[in-house]
Amino acid sequence: MNIFIDAHIFDKPYGGSRSYIKGLYSAWIKINPSIHFYIAAYDIENLINEFGKSENLTFIKYASKNKLYRLLLDIPILISKHKIDYAHFQYISPFLKFCKEIVTIHDVLFLDFPELFPYLYRIKNNYLFRRSARRADILLTVSDYSKKAIEKHFKVNSNKIYITPNAISSDFTEIFKKNSNLVDIKEKYNLEKYILFVSRIEPRKNHLSLVEAFVELRLAESGYSLVFVGHNDFPSVEYLDYLKLLPISLRQKIIHLDSIPDIDLISIYINCSLFVYPSLAEGFGIPPLEAAISKVPCICSNATAMEDYVFFDKNLYDPYNKEELKQLIISNLLNRQNEAIENIYQFVKSKYNWKTIATDWNMYFLNYIK
Repeated sequence: MNIFIDAHIFDKPYGGSRSYIKGLYSAWIKINPSIHFYIAAYDIENLINEFGKSENLTFIKYASKNKLYRLLLDIPILISKHKIDYAHFQYISPFLKFCKEIVTIHDVLFLDFPELFPYLYRIKNNYLFRRSARRADILLTVSDYSKKAIEKHFKVNSNKIYITPNAISSDFTEIFKKNSNLVDIKEKYNLEKYILFVSRIEPRKNHLSLVEAFVELRLAESGYSLVFVGHNDFPSVEYLDYLKLLPISLRQKIIHLDSIPDIDLISIYINCSLFVYPSLAEGFGIPPLEAAISKVPCICSNATAMEDYVFFDKNLYDPYNKEELKQLIISNLLNRQNEAIENIYQFVKSKYNWKTIATDWNMYFLNYIK
C-alpha cells in the first residue's frame, strides 16, 4: 500500500494544517510499517527536519511552488511514478482524479460566517471545497462542529465523514524535557512580561477585541506587552484603523511576530504571563491546547468548535463580550491558579495526543480498505 501526502503547506508559514499533517503522519508512520508513505513538498530538507527518516517513508520534491503547476502536473506525475493507492489532500484535491483520495476539510467557517471572509475567498473555496468533499473516497474533518457544518453546506452524508481531531505536537508534549534547548526570549525578542495570542491575523480571530481590552485596562502602564504570533493574512480594516489611532509609545507595546522557529514559539508560550484566544470562529483551535500543555493560564473563546473546551472552566468566555474578557484578564493576572493549570495540563496531555488519534484512524482506514 502506497500513500501520497501533499505537504506543500510546509513550504509556507506555520499553520493548523501543517501541525495536523505532522502530528497525524509522524504517529501513523510508526504505527503501520506495512504502508509506505510518500510526503511531497518543495523544500525537502524542511520535511526531513520535521518528520525524520523511516524505512517506510520517502520524501519527494515538487518541481515548482506554483499552485496550478502542482495540481495540474506535479501531483499526477508523482502519483503515477510511485504507483500511489491513496493520496491525502488538505481542503483541495487536484483537478483530475488519478487514484483514490483522502481529503481533510478542517472547517467551512466562511460559509457559517460569510461576513468575516473576503467575497472572492468565499466564492472560490465554496466551489473547490465542495467539489473535493463530494469526490473524496474518505472525507476527514477535525471536530463534530465541522462535521455538522460540512454535512449541512455540502450535502455530504455524515456517515461518510470521519473525525480525526487535532492534537498536541510531540515538541509540546516534551517541552519540559527540553528546557535546556529553549531560547532566551528576553535576549532574542526583548520579551519579558506579556500577554500572548498565537494565530493568523484575520477578522474572525478577533484581534481587535483583545487590543481594545489591553488598552482599556492600561496594562502597558503596568509593564505588560501584548504579543501576537502569526502570519498576517487579511487583518480587518477596523483593527488597522484602531492601531493607527494609538500613540506610538502604546503601539510599541503591541508586538507582531511571524515565521519564528518552533523552539522559539515554545519558549514564548512558556514565558507568557497569560494566553488569550478570543477567536470568533474555529473548526478546532490548537493554540489553547498548546498553552495548556505549556502550563500557562489560558482564557479561551467558547464559540463554535471551542465550546468543547469545557476543561478551561471559568476561563471559557463569550468572545463578543469584551467586558467579560477584561474581567478574566485582571483575575488571571492577579491570581494564578496553579492547581487548575496543572489539572488542565494533565487532561489535555491525555486526551489530545497524536498516538491515540492515529491509532484510531489506522483502524478505521484498515477496515475501510478491506
